[in-house]
Amino acid sequence: MVTDSNEIDLTVEIEKMSEHEDHHQDHHGDHHEEHGHDDHHGHLQLEYEEALPINNGKVCLWLFLSTEIMFFAGLIGTYIVLRFGSPAGTWPRPHDVHVNELLGTINTFILILSSFTVVLTYEATKKNDTTKAKGFLAFTFLCGCAFLGIKLVEYSGKFAYGIHPNPGGRSLLYEQADVYYLKELRAKLIDAKAVPLAAAATDAAAEEAAANLPDVSDIPDETENDEVVTPEQLITNFLNHSVQWAEYVVGQVPNTHGNPTVTGLNHRDVLIAVSQEVYPIEARYGKLVKATHAAELSYIADRLPQLPNEVEAAGEDKDVLNLLAFEKKILEARQGYLTELAAHAHDTEEDSHGHDATGVNAELREGDSSLILPMHIPSGNMFSATYFLLTGFHAIHVIVGLILFAFPMFWTLDKSRSNYIENAGLYWHFVDLVWIFLFPLFYLF
Repeated sequence: MVTDSNEIDLTVEIEKMSEHEDHHQDHHGDHHEEHGHDDHHGHLQLEYEEALPINNGKVCLWLFLSTEIMFFAGLIGTYIVLRFGSPAGTWPRPHDVHVNELLGTINTFILILSSFTVVLTYEATKKNDTTKAKGFLAFTFLCGCAFLGIKLVEYSGKFAYGIHPNPGGRSLLYEQADVYYLKELRAKLIDAKAVPLAAAATDAAAEEAAANLPDVSDIPDETENDEVVTPEQLITNFLNHSVQWAEYVVGQVPNTHGNPTVTGLNHRDVLIAVSQEVYPIEARYGKLVKATHAAELSYIADRLPQLPNEVEAAGEDKDVLNLLAFEKKILEARQGYLTELAAHAHDTEEDSHGHDATGVNAELREGDSSLILPMHIPSGNMFSATYFLLTGFHAIHVIVGLILFAFPMFWTLDKSRSNYIENAGLYWHFVDLVWIFLFPLFYLF
C-alpha cells in the first residue's frame, strides 16, 4: 500500500500535539495539587447566600408596619395642619379641655418601660430561660393594661365635662359665643326646669309675677351660711341674672362693637362673659371678662336712675310699665350678681391656667347633677374630634399588642418561640413610637 507523505506528516503532528497537551495537563495538575485547587481550572465554584437573612414572618411584619407608618403619618400630619392652621390663639390649651399632663407623662413612662421589658423577654427566650421570659412578658402585658386603664380615666374625665364628639347630634362645644349659643343655653336651662324671670305682658297674672320676681339677694351663699345651693337653684339663678341679662343686652342695648361712640355695651363681649360663667377659661378671657363686668356695672348704674322718669312718663300704659318693671328686675339681678362676684373675687381666685376655675358646669357636677350646659371653647370641636380619633386608634393598636402578648402566656417560652416574641416586640415598639409623637402634640402644646 502506497501512503501519501502528507498524511504521514499530519499524523506525526497530531501525535506530537497530543503528547504536549498531556504533558501540559500533568504539569498544571501538579501545580493545582501544590496550591490546593481543584481539577477544573478556569471554572468558579458559586455558593448561594440569601439576600435577606430574615424569616418570612419578619418580612411580612415589616410590610405591615410600613402601611401603619403611612396611616399614622397621615393622621398626625392632618392634626398638625389643623392645629397650626387654626386662627392664632384659638386652639385649646391642655388645661382648657381637661388634658392631664401628669397622667400623660405616666403613660409615656409605662410604654417606654414595657418596650424595655419586651426586649428582656426576647433575650430570655433565646437563652431558653423560660421562667424569666414568662415573668418579663407578664410585666409587659400589665404595663399595657395600665396604659389603657389610665387612658379610660382620662376619657371619663372629658366625658364628665361634656368634652367629646357627639355623632348624629349637636355638640356641647361652641366655637363662638353668639346668639345661637345663647339660644341653646336657654333651651337647656328651661328643659332642666329652671324658672325664668316673668316676661313683660299685659295680663294681671304676669304683672303680679313681675312684681315678685326672684332677687339675687335670695340666693343661698355657701360662703356666708351653711345652706347648699341645689342644682335647681343654681340653674334658675344663672338663668335670671346672666342668660336673660344677655338676651336683654342683645335685644335692647345699643351695640358698641361696630360703633364704639354710642352709649351701650359690646354684645360680643357680654356673650363671652356669660359663657365664661358656664365654663371659664381664665388664661384667655380673664381680662376681657373683668373689663366687660366693669362696663356692665357702669351701664346699669347709668340706666337704673332713668327708669323712674320713664315709668312716670308711661302713665297707665300697662305694656310699657311691664316692660320697665321687667327691665328693672333684670338690671338689679345682674347688678347684684356682679357686686357679689366682685366681693368674693379673692375667695375664688383661679390659677394661671384656669383649669380649676369654678363655673356652673363644675358646680353642677359637684352637686351630682347630670346636666351639662353648652360651653364656648374656640376650636373645641376640632380638638375633641382629632384627640379622640388619634388616641382611639392608638388604643386599638395597644389592645392588639396585648392580644399578641396574651397567647405566649400559655406557651413554653424557649428558643423555638424567639421569632414570635421578636416580631411581637417589633410591633410593640412601633406602638410606643406612635405615642412618643402623640404625647407632646396633645399634652405639651
